[in-house]
Amino acid sequence: MDSAKDKLSQALKEELKTKPLSKVTVSRLTQGAGLGRQTFYYHFADVYDLVTWVFERDVAEKIMSHASYDHWAEGFEQLLQYMATHREEVNAVMRSLSHRELETFFYGQFRQMMEAVVSQLQGDLRIQEEERQLVVTHYTIVVVGHLLHWLAADMAQDPQLLANRLQTVMRGNVRQTLERFAEPI
Repeated sequence: MDSAKDKLSQALKEELKTKPLSKVTVSRLTQGAGLGRQTFYYHFADVYDLVTWVFERDVAEKIMSHASYDHWAEGFEQLLQYMATHREEVNAVMRSLSHRELETFFYGQFRQMMEAVVSQLQGDLRIQEEERQLVVTHYTIVVVGHLLHWLAADMAQDPQLLANRLQTVMRGNVRQTLERFAEPI
């Protein structure tokens, strides 16, 4: 962790352990990171811009670290737990991004994960690329839709329960969908 952004990210996380986001200042962050104010403003417009960057990076890491059929639901649950634990940060990000930007971000991250899952499950099935992409898109939208609904419902549902239910719904269905599109050998 040697980049200025990483140092500011760590300083933000330390500050948030003891105070709400609304009380975090650029001065405290730069002091905690051992950087000057100009360095902060070189990378970020304000504290909320930093929060958004940290959120996006942490979310992407949690999603892609579990990008396999056997572990995607684990990653999804960890993401939901992270978001529930960092509710104030998540709400700040949601306020700073439009619904379209938020959906586009999550879609892009989960699409990468679903690409990995579909590739794993496709195995030796021969499928037209257009149809394969439809499968990836469909299951990406399913996961993102559940996530956005969970966020809109103020994160009320237990993350483990939601992840388990979504995994139950999808178990076996991705492979079956791929088989329906497979060309006969």
